[in-house]
Amino acid sequence: MGRNTRLTDMTIPLKDPNRNKRRLPLFIAAAMVIAAVCISLFRDMGVVDSWRLRNTERQLRGEVEKLRQENALLKRTVEDLRGNPAVIEQEARRLGLIKGGENVIVVPQRQEPRPQAPPSPGDKRP
Repeated sequence: MGRNTRLTDMTIPLKDPNRNKRRLPLFIAAAMVIAAVCISLFRDMGVVDSWRLRNTERQLRGEVEKLRQENALLKRTVEDLRGNPAVIEQEARRLGLIKGGENVIVVPQRQEPRPQAPPSPGDKRP
């Protein structure tokens, strides 16, 4: 191991002719793993479809909750309209209905006075 190394120690090793034959099972195994991953990701009901379904499920659950709240509000409104005379009268007034014997006074909307055009500079009155 001195400074004087032989030329034979520094030679480049020859390429192994059986190298590709030894790697073939490795390439086949890698191809099978890649194929299995692609199939599990993109087939029907694969991972990608499962993610989409979870997102859709979350959205639908949110919509169902909103509809349940709206349904509860409508049920309360129906119960009030069935049994509460004050709510019934308020809704009738909103619809423009009147009680028997009441006089209706219709007040027309006030029209804004039209602004008069400013006199032109050539029209001076004496």
